[in-house]
Amino acid sequence: MKLLAALALLVATNDYLPLQPGANVTYQVEDVGAEAVNPPADVVAEIASSEGDWLEVSNYLGYRHCWLRSSEAGIDLKLEAKSHAPVVTILKPSAKVGETWTGSFGRETLTFTLRGEERIERGDMQVQALHVEFTAAAERHPGHQPTRGDVWFAAGLGVVRAQVTTDLDCHTATSKVYTLKP
Repeated sequence: MKLLAALALLVATNDYLPLQPGANVTYQVEDVGAEAVNPPADVVAEIASSEGDWLEVSNYLGYRHCWLRSSEAGIDLKLEAKSHAPVVTILKPSAKVGETWTGSFGRETLTFTLRGEERIERGDMQVQALHVEFTAAAERHPGHQPTRGDVWFAAGLGVVRAQVTTDLDCHTATSKVYTLKP
Protein backbone atom coordinates (compact mmCIF):
# COMPACT_ATOMS: atom_id res chain seq x y z
CA MET A 1 0.00 0.00 0.00
CA LYS A 2 2.87 2.37 0.71
CA LEU A 3 4.16 1.63 -2.78
CA LEU A 4 0.84 2.78 -4.27
CA ALA A 5 1.03 6.07 -2.39
CA ALA A 6 4.65 6.60 -3.46
CA LEU A 7 3.81 5.86 -7.10
CA ALA A 8 0.82 8.20 -7.02
CA LEU A 9 3.06 11.02 -5.84
CA LEU A 10 5.45 10.42 -8.74
CA VAL A 11 2.69 10.83 -11.33
CA ALA A 12 1.75 14.45 -11.88
CA THR A 13 -1.92 15.15 -11.11
CA ASN A 14 -2.52 16.57 -14.58
CA ASP A 15 -1.55 13.17 -16.05
CA TYR A 16 -4.94 11.99 -14.77
CA LEU A 17 -6.61 14.86 -16.68
CA PRO A 18 -4.92 14.85 -20.09
CA LEU A 19 -7.76 16.72 -21.81
CA GLN A 20 -6.85 19.53 -24.22
CA PRO A 21 -9.07 22.36 -25.54
CA GLY A 22 -10.50 21.49 -28.96
CA ALA A 23 -10.07 17.73 -28.48
CA ASN A 24 -12.75 15.06 -28.31
CA VAL A 25 -12.91 11.95 -26.14
CA THR A 26 -15.18 9.04 -27.05
CA TYR A 27 -16.80 6.73 -24.53
CA GLN A 28 -18.95 3.69 -25.16
CA VAL A 29 -21.98 4.06 -22.90
CA GLU A 30 -23.96 0.99 -21.96
CA ASP A 31 -27.05 0.53 -19.81
CA VAL A 32 -26.66 -2.53 -17.59
CA GLY A 33 -28.91 -4.43 -15.21
CA ALA A 34 -32.49 -5.61 -15.23
CA GLU A 35 -33.83 -2.18 -16.24
CA ALA A 36 -31.44 -1.77 -19.21
CA VAL A 37 -33.26 -0.88 -22.43
CA ASN A 38 -30.79 1.05 -24.60
CA PRO A 39 -28.12 -0.64 -26.72
CA PRO A 40 -24.49 0.47 -26.25
CA ALA A 41 -23.76 3.79 -27.95
CA ASP A 42 -20.71 5.95 -28.55
CA VAL A 43 -20.81 9.33 -26.86
CA VAL A 44 -18.33 12.05 -27.79
CA ALA A 45 -17.25 14.44 -25.05
CA GLU A 46 -16.03 17.77 -26.39
CA ILE A 47 -13.41 19.84 -24.64
CA ALA A 48 -14.52 23.32 -25.63
CA SER A 49 -12.23 25.84 -24.04
CA SER A 50 -10.03 26.70 -21.15
CA GLU A 51 -10.93 29.46 -18.70
CA GLY A 52 -7.88 29.95 -16.52
CA ASP A 53 -7.08 26.50 -15.24
CA TRP A 54 -10.64 25.15 -15.84
CA LEU A 55 -11.54 23.10 -18.93
CA GLU A 56 -15.13 23.31 -20.16
CA VAL A 57 -16.32 19.86 -21.22
CA SER A 58 -19.68 18.94 -22.70
CA ASN A 59 -21.33 15.51 -22.86
CA TYR A 60 -18.90 14.08 -20.32
CA LEU A 61 -19.81 11.04 -18.20
CA GLY A 62 -23.47 11.97 -17.97
CA TYR A 63 -22.97 15.73 -17.54
CA ARG A 64 -24.27 18.02 -20.29
CA HIS A 65 -21.65 20.58 -19.23
CA CYS A 66 -19.02 20.54 -16.55
CA TRP A 67 -15.68 22.14 -15.78
CA LEU A 68 -12.57 20.19 -14.81
CA ARG A 69 -9.12 21.20 -13.59
CA SER A 70 -6.00 19.66 -12.22
CA SER A 71 -4.99 21.16 -8.86
CA GLU A 72 -2.56 20.37 -6.07
CA ALA A 73 -5.37 18.43 -4.36
CA GLY A 74 -6.15 16.32 -7.44
CA ILE A 75 -8.82 16.51 -10.13
CA ASP A 76 -11.60 19.02 -9.41
CA LEU A 77 -15.10 19.20 -10.90
CA LYS A 78 -17.70 21.97 -10.93
CA LEU A 79 -21.07 22.13 -12.68
CA GLU A 80 -21.26 25.87 -13.36
CA ALA A 81 -18.86 28.32 -15.01
CA LYS A 82 -19.23 30.82 -12.15
CA SER A 83 -16.03 31.46 -10.22
CA HIS A 84 -17.86 30.88 -6.90
CA ALA A 85 -19.57 27.63 -8.04
CA PRO A 86 -19.11 24.66 -5.69
CA VAL A 87 -16.01 22.58 -6.47
CA VAL A 88 -15.64 18.88 -5.66
CA THR A 89 -12.35 16.97 -5.79
CA ILE A 90 -13.09 13.71 -7.62
CA LEU A 91 -9.57 12.23 -7.48
CA LYS A 92 -6.83 12.61 -4.88
CA PRO A 93 -3.84 10.68 -6.27
CA SER A 94 -1.95 11.18 -3.00
CA ALA A 95 -4.74 9.56 -0.93
CA LYS A 96 -4.05 6.31 0.85
CA VAL A 97 -6.11 3.22 0.04
CA GLY A 98 -9.34 3.46 2.03
CA GLU A 99 -9.06 7.23 2.53
CA THR A 100 -12.36 9.09 2.19
CA TRP A 101 -13.10 12.74 1.32
CA THR A 102 -16.33 14.64 0.76
CA GLY A 103 -17.75 17.59 -1.13
CA SER A 104 -21.15 18.95 -2.04
CA PHE A 105 -23.20 20.44 -4.84
CA GLY A 106 -25.97 22.29 -3.05
CA ARG A 107 -28.06 19.75 -1.09
CA GLU A 108 -26.20 16.78 -2.58
CA THR A 109 -23.31 15.44 -0.50
CA LEU A 110 -20.68 13.41 -2.35
CA THR A 111 -18.38 10.95 -0.60
CA PHE A 112 -15.32 9.54 -2.38
CA THR A 113 -13.08 6.65 -1.29
CA LEU A 114 -9.83 5.58 -2.94
CA ARG A 115 -10.13 1.79 -3.33
CA GLY A 116 -6.64 1.23 -4.75
CA GLU A 117 -4.93 0.56 -8.03
CA GLU A 118 -6.36 -2.01 -10.46
CA ARG A 119 -5.71 -3.32 -13.95
CA ILE A 120 -8.48 -2.33 -16.37
CA GLU A 121 -8.95 -3.83 -19.84
CA ARG A 122 -8.81 -1.27 -22.62
CA GLY A 123 -9.20 -2.88 -26.01
CA ASP A 124 -6.53 -5.54 -26.36
CA MET A 125 -4.36 -4.20 -23.54
CA GLN A 126 -4.59 -3.53 -19.82
CA VAL A 127 -3.82 -0.27 -18.00
CA GLN A 128 -3.14 0.50 -14.34
CA ALA A 129 -5.84 2.75 -12.93
CA LEU A 130 -6.74 4.32 -9.60
CA HIS A 131 -10.19 3.12 -8.49
CA VAL A 132 -12.39 5.71 -6.75
CA GLU A 133 -15.77 4.71 -5.32
CA PHE A 134 -18.39 7.41 -4.70
CA THR A 135 -21.87 8.04 -3.39
CA ALA A 136 -23.99 11.12 -3.98
CA ALA A 137 -26.73 11.50 -1.40
CA ALA A 138 -29.28 14.26 -1.78
CA GLU A 139 -31.91 15.12 0.79
CA ARG A 140 -34.79 12.91 -0.35
CA HIS A 141 -37.58 10.93 1.20
CA PRO A 142 -36.77 7.82 3.29
CA GLY A 143 -35.94 4.72 1.27
CA HIS A 144 -34.43 6.61 -1.66
CA GLN A 145 -30.95 5.20 -2.27
CA PRO A 146 -28.03 7.50 -3.10
CA THR A 147 -26.45 7.52 -6.54
CA ARG A 148 -23.34 5.40 -6.33
CA GLY A 149 -20.54 4.46 -8.63
CA ASP A 150 -16.96 3.69 -9.39
CA VAL A 151 -14.48 5.62 -11.53
CA TRP A 152 -11.08 4.41 -12.75
CA PHE A 153 -8.41 7.03 -13.61
CA ALA A 154 -5.31 6.02 -15.60
CA ALA A 155 -2.25 8.24 -15.91
CA GLY A 156 -2.00 9.69 -19.41
CA LEU A 157 -5.59 8.67 -20.27
CA GLY A 158 -7.87 10.18 -17.61
CA VAL A 159 -11.13 8.38 -16.85
CA VAL A 160 -10.89 4.98 -18.56
CA ARG A 161 -14.05 3.51 -17.03
CA ALA A 162 -16.94 4.63 -14.86
CA GLN A 163 -20.07 2.92 -13.62
CA VAL A 164 -22.92 4.96 -12.15
CA THR A 165 -26.08 3.53 -10.56
CA THR A 166 -29.01 5.87 -9.97
CA ASP A 167 -32.10 5.04 -7.90
CA LEU A 168 -35.13 5.94 -10.01
CA ASP A 169 -38.04 5.50 -7.62
CA CYS A 170 -36.97 3.53 -4.52
CA HIS A 171 -37.82 0.27 -6.31
CA THR A 172 -35.77 0.36 -9.50
CA ALA A 173 -32.35 1.64 -10.44
CA THR A 174 -30.47 2.21 -13.65
CA SER A 175 -26.75 1.66 -14.18
CA LYS A 176 -24.60 3.15 -16.91
CA VAL A 177 -21.09 2.03 -17.76
CA TYR A 178 -18.77 4.47 -19.54
CA THR A 179 -15.70 2.94 -21.21
CA LEU A 180 -13.02 5.06 -22.89
CA LYS A 181 -12.61 3.91 -26.47
CA PRO A 182 -9.08 3.11 -27.67
